[in-house]
Amino acid sequence: MAKFSIESKLGELMKNPQSAAVLEECLPGISTNKQLKMGFGMTLKFIAGLPQADIPKEKLAEIDEKLKALPEYEPQPEEQVRKGIEPAPAPARNPFKRLEGKVVILTGCSAGLGKQLAICLAREGAKLAICARRMEKLEETAKLCRNEGAEVLAMRCDVSKYKDLKKLVDKTVKQFGTVDVLINNANFEADRLPFMDQGVDMLDQALHTGVYAHWHLMKLCYPYLKGKSSSIINFTSGMYQVGLELYASYAADKGAIRALSMVVAREWGIDGIRVNTISPVAITDTIVGKLAPEYSAWVKDMMSHNSMGRVGDPAGDIAPVVIFLASDESRWITGQNINVDGGQPETIHI
Repeated sequence: MAKFSIESKLGELMKNPQSAAVLEECLPGISTNKQLKMGFGMTLKFIAGLPQADIPKEKLAEIDEKLKALPEYEPQPEEQVRKGIEPAPAPARNPFKRLEGKVVILTGCSAGLGKQLAICLAREGAKLAICARRMEKLEETAKLCRNEGAEVLAMRCDVSKYKDLKKLVDKTVKQFGTVDVLINNANFEADRLPFMDQGVDMLDQALHTGVYAHWHLMKLCYPYLKGKSSSIINFTSGMYQVGLELYASYAADKGAIRALSMVVAREWGIDGIRVNTISPVAITDTIVGKLAPEYSAWVKDMMSHNSMGRVGDPAGDIAPVVIFLASDESRWITGQNINVDGGQPETIHI
């Protein structure tokens, strides 16, 4: 049994209707103050000691007296998780189908990494909502996923357009009933040019395909992700971590995605939503297909300059990490970036 006082954390006080009513009575507007959400892990006494809180000592004493007068209460299961009490075991799942029954939205699936991820997710039992701008190529991916036994919704979608993103989420929920995992894979990589030669139009394309699309999709999916064990996986890059030359717009977008993901991980963890990022390095068919043969060989050599001494494979090296983060096996991991790059020297930190 628990008892309230000003030594209780603000989050605990706001969760309980009786203590929340005391705070609202003594500090009108506190229940709608979004800034105070950042202080949910702090005690009310500590918050009152901050100059910006502007809570007089006599008011604090009054609140303490009223809180102590409230009856003791038994924390509910959700509150127990928030208080650090051992949660119930994760539901049992088929070990060979780690995503069985989970509804996954995956963007950028017409080719390359997205295509390989979709197929691997299908093998794990996921119900897939996949999208891309090229419908003919997307249907090829959808067919391969269906061959793995997956239910698939394939939609044409330009992730830089909000109306397309909303339609994607709405149709996913209409067909599957919910969203359990959001994987933001689609991105725009500008031509490799010096910063002074990259126009703002290149930056706009990178941001609207990248961080803006992530921003919109996370918000659109939030009502369906919250209140259960759910996962958001956003793709960043080692480019922004090391400031690689000729990648100004690309690195700016990837850095913004990482920063946004960390903020949302902090805010939405209490809703059961994990938010992590992956910085992958792998050779894909799209990379090879865009390059001249002599340049392709150079890229493969460059990408093998890592601790493992080889290039990465989308299905064998990247997909397993995505599946882990999408599954309940990663339920205690959020706010993290994983460099899935074979140990690039620049991204190994002690």
